[in-house]
Amino acid sequence: MATDFKSIPLIDISPLIAKCGDPLMDKDPGVAEVVRQLDRACREAGFFYVKGHGIPDSLIREVRTVSHKFFGLPYEEKLKIKLTPAAGYRGYQRVGENITKGVPDMHEAIDFYREVKQGMYRDLGRTMEGCNLWPCDPPNMKTLMEEYIDRCT
Repeated sequence: MATDFKSIPLIDISPLIAKCGDPLMDKDPGVAEVVRQLDRACREAGFFYVKGHGIPDSLIREVRTVSHKFFGLPYEEKLKIKLTPAAGYRGYQRVGENITKGVPDMHEAIDFYREVKQGMYRDLGRTMEGCNLWPCDPPNMKTLMEEYIDRCT
């Protein structure tokens, strides 16, 4: 469904973070409002920004810097960690390799996720089972991204 959104929504998820782990979080009106905003953003824009997530700006800046360094590498270097189904769909994708609704995306990408061990989610998680593929360069990418993924999780 196409929409005519004018900007990417910015959603403050701090009420959700504050209630994380609370068995009654679904009763909280602040959490319910965040969920409504996320639902609307996913349906209307397909994307959203979040604030109030608690991830330090310094870590976000470091992740951006290390990512720019990786994408600045020669193509041959990036291909050393090429995304494959065997790797649980982790790794590097060149421009046009990622497909959304049958249309090639016009960006490079590198996918890292929380690692999923075999059988962790039974059949439901089988396609995502695998370990992240880490580049040798930049050398600190693995450490930074693992911290970032941990905080996002």
